[in-house]
Amino acid sequence: MSLSKSVAAMLLPLALTVLFATGCSNGPPADKPVDVVYRCSETGNYVSAPPQPVPAVNPHTGRATLQRALYCPQCQHWYVVPPPNVHNGPVAGYLCPQHKLAMQEQGPLPE
Repeated sequence: MSLSKSVAAMLLPLALTVLFATGCSNGPPADKPVDVVYRCSETGNYVSAPPQPVPAVNPHTGRATLQRALYCPQCQHWYVVPPPNVHNGPVAGYLCPQHKLAMQEQGPLPE
């Protein structure tokens, strides 16, 4: 086997790995944060927006009126949760006030 063929044989698996590793991601791009849900203290509406310190800026009003919310799949309800400076742990630590089950960051937004 010639030198160029052996080099090509060694580089082909590396090239395929790089190609597939960059093009086969199941999640969002690493540079784009996943939106989280907030409840507006003025309107009571739920808004999906990028993560930011609370009270977060409502993209519809431009005012800092958004509080972080988590979803309970058991009662199918969003609950406002304390800001990180009150509870400095993972969101999995928040329990539904009614069912005492861990709430989640994703769920259907109310109409």
